[in-house]
Amino acid sequence: MRITWRDIALTVALLFFGLGGTRFAARLQGAESLDVLGYLLITVAASGLLFRSVRPLWTVGITTVAIVAYLAQGYPFGPVLLSGVAAMYAVAVYARIELAAASTLVYALAILPWWGDSVTSWITWSAGWILLPAAAGVLVKLRRKSVVDVRERAVISERLHLAQEVHDVVGHGLSVIAMQAGVALYVLDKDPAKARASLEAIRDTSKEALEGLRSELDTLRGSAPLRPTISLADLPALASRMGEAGLEVSVEVDGVSAPDNHQLAAYRIVQESLTNVLRHASGGVTVAVKVYEVRGELVVEVRDTGTPGPFEEGHGISGMRSRAEALGGTLDVRTTHGFTVVARIPLPS
Repeated sequence: MRITWRDIALTVALLFFGLGGTRFAARLQGAESLDVLGYLLITVAASGLLFRSVRPLWTVGITTVAIVAYLAQGYPFGPVLLSGVAAMYAVAVYARIELAAASTLVYALAILPWWGDSVTSWITWSAGWILLPAAAGVLVKLRRKSVVDVRERAVISERLHLAQEVHDVVGHGLSVIAMQAGVALYVLDKDPAKARASLEAIRDTSKEALEGLRSELDTLRGSAPLRPTISLADLPALASRMGEAGLEVSVEVDGVSAPDNHQLAAYRIVQESLTNVLRHASGGVTVAVKVYEVRGELVVEVRDTGTPGPFEEGHGISGMRSRAEALGGTLDVRTTHGFTVVARIPLPS
């Protein structure tokens, strides 16, 4: 951090009120006009505020010493004490809370020997001129920290969302490419036409994956809008690509009119589910995808005919669950009669 124009402006204002108002304060208290030393101490007390945002403890030290020296010379109470108020506020905003508390106590005790009234009056004065500005500074500091925390959480959330999108796009594309490459190698000599079809599928899938990755990177750079570009209408094309990779998929979408964010989440859940089947299921497995609305919920079911077995929840399933929960929904995984993924996402009323 460095000295800002606000620090300079505050210092100039305190100098103006301190140098200009002390004469009137002296008259009101029946005291003599200040000499050069008095005005110099007022200047030093105000100048300490130059360091409030970079060295708040310096501010407290310089201001407190100057004010105590001012009072020790018998000069009248006056605008110089405004520098103390500003110093207490600054240390509460820019330093740790325990240091701010210690600073207010030291400053209050430093004033006490020069306080001519009762201790009760000193306590009342300290509450208004020391504790109150310090408390205000603490509240401002906590509010700023809260705003920063909210912004950081928003940034982290968006980054996690983009990471999930990249995982789904690239992971799905690579799984299909790997399957098609295996098919192409297997039939290369026996059925060149089939090998050619697999290579074309690899070309199309890699192109689509690269476009999806580029879109997510553009979003991360801020050069693309943060809005869904995929809907449930793209599910038949997804099933067709999976069919070319050797996985038979049937899709049934019944009268769904969900918002764009819900459709994107449903599509990604289906995509990740099919990718997992492609990775882990044995040959001959088929998959049935159903998407429908019931009782105000968007339901996504992906059921395969594979032999159920033990599994560990990895990034794929946890990512699908996060997508559902982000919209207030749930995601369950069942292993009876095949592997089944069921997501339920409430629709807005």
